[in-house]
Amino acid sequence: MNAFINGVTRVIQKAGDLASLLILAIMAVVTYEVVSRYAFNHPTSWAWVINKQIFGVFVLIAGGYTLIHKSHIRIEMLYDRFPPAMKTVIRWLTLLAALLFLGSLLWKSTVMGLEAWETKELNMGVFKLPLYPLKLFMPVATLLFILGCIAAAIKNE
Repeated sequence: MNAFINGVTRVIQKAGDLASLLILAIMAVVTYEVVSRYAFNHPTSWAWVINKQIFGVFVLIAGGYTLIHKSHIRIEMLYDRFPPAMKTVIRWLTLLAALLFLGSLLWKSTVMGLEAWETKELNMGVFKLPLYPLKLFMPVATLLFILGCIAAAIKNE
């Protein structure tokens, strides 16, 4: 079990480390857009579209990354007062709720991603950026989050 927990944690950590670099890409695109728009009066047609996709990847990875660093919000002033048995029940109910939500997200995002792949879906508007890579990434990130939830439950956190 420790190999599973450590493996999932390591993969999520690496994905989070790589995703953190996306903030630099977002900053670069925004800076380019601002300079282009205000210094040269020549706004881009692609900056907003690119930033939405980059931020989408960042957000998808952030859920699992936040989970392994125990940074999700819980109401500690109530939770800490519960007896250990009640904390265990709450943890398992929370895991069940997370698995129900993430399981349905995995199912629907997989269907959506495969449809986008088959049609080679493109962004609407002037800049026709492919959407299918992001839509195919959604079930991958969701699966990683599910594995993180299971690893955290096994680890008893």
